Amino acid sequence: MSEQDAQQAIMEMQESQQKLQQIQIQKEETKADIKGLEKALTELEKEEDGEVYQNVGNLLIAKERDKLEEELSEKKEDLNVRVESLQKRQDTLEEKLQEIQQKFTQQMGQ
Repeated sequence: MSEQDAQQAIMEMQESQQKLQQIQIQKEETKADIKGLEKALTELEKEEDGEVYQNVGNLLIAKERDKLEEELSEKKEDLNVRVESLQKRQDTLEEKLQEIQQKFTQQMGQ
């Protein structure tokens, strides 16, 4: 393996690792958003009566309980789909990174 090939393989590994870290951060942020939505939905279920409000920017807007629950549930579903998508991307990148590392190790041993 030439020095140039080795440098390119190292750069490729570093890029893959950076992408992997970004995906992991996005996944954790999305999971935190899901937990927040779950908490809000739980609170909505506890309180059957009374008005509910949704935070929109700096304002609190009165909202029908059923509509708010529906919106939050849909948002939660969307975020769950996003987590699944990020997980697939993470798995693919991890496989690619392993392949690059194996190739690099094999070529350096020659």
